[in-house]
Amino acid sequence: MNQVLITGADGLIGRHLAEKLLSEGKEVYGVVSPGSAAREDLRRPVQIHLREMDLNEAEQDVSAFPAGEIDVMYHLAWTGVKPEDRDNFDLQMKNVNMTMNSIALAAALGIRRIVFPGSANSYLYCGQPLDRNATPSPSDAYGAVKIALKYLCGAYARKYDIDFIYTVLSGVYAPDRCDNNVISYTVNKLLRGERPVYTKLEQLWDYIYIDDAVEALSLVGEKGKKNAVYVIGHGNRWELRRYIEIIHHAIDGSLPLGIGELPYKGDRKPGICVDLTDLQRDTGFVPRISFEDGIARVIEKARSELESSRQ
Repeated sequence: MNQVLITGADGLIGRHLAEKLLSEGKEVYGVVSPGSAAREDLRRPVQIHLREMDLNEAEQDVSAFPAGEIDVMYHLAWTGVKPEDRDNFDLQMKNVNMTMNSIALAAALGIRRIVFPGSANSYLYCGQPLDRNATPSPSDAYGAVKIALKYLCGAYARKYDIDFIYTVLSGVYAPDRCDNNVISYTVNKLLRGERPVYTKLEQLWDYIYIDDAVEALSLVGEKGKKNAVYVIGHGNRWELRRYIEIIHHAIDGSLPLGIGELPYKGDRKPGICVDLTDLQRDTGFVPRISFEDGIARVIEKARSELESSRQ
């Protein structure tokens, strides 16, 4: 794998994956939406070949890429990722068209391998550690569209003899992830001396630090088996409460926590645990960053930004 194309190179995972692949000596082409606010940041590493393209348009300018030379496409372009947008059907349906156009672009360029990260949101209620045989159970439009595209893209890829690898990512956390997820919520509340409130946090969960996530994706692109399904995570099977208590202790264990003050939504508790057997066997992936070490980096950046905002 020497040349790689990343759609959505301006997203959280896309940015970090581009940096990872560049550090490995890969030639990286990054696709971003026209006018992307992050495009200037991506231009700083002069090695990246940045292309501004509207992937919702059926006809793409294939001359912007070297035909027959790109080995792998990572399709990361997605709209409506934030928790508050995951049931916005208009946003989520745009991803169907955008994704199928991206697969068509790969076929036109002669790309022989596509890695498509799905989401653990598609499997929140399957009731077992996620592996290639996990039963889909999406709870929102985001998770439903992700799993639907697994089958649509797989069929399209088979038609054009493209190796399509589907991955399922557990909860990815990072210092530069700033949406309204439970980790960001907890860190921001506690750093301000405020009292966060939660359910009983009994659901089992898995979190993977961004550096480990992109390491796994890099290995999948390089060593993954044809048409495989890989679950990517750290491998912890902890109650969500344990993660929150680690954050609490790292910031200030004397601050109050409102665990158990909110009701669960519905009768079923969601959960995300992963089985890394296939991923480790085929690629040799081993997560290296513990939650304690990763969350310390998240807290450090959040604290620095908070202090800067108060000056």
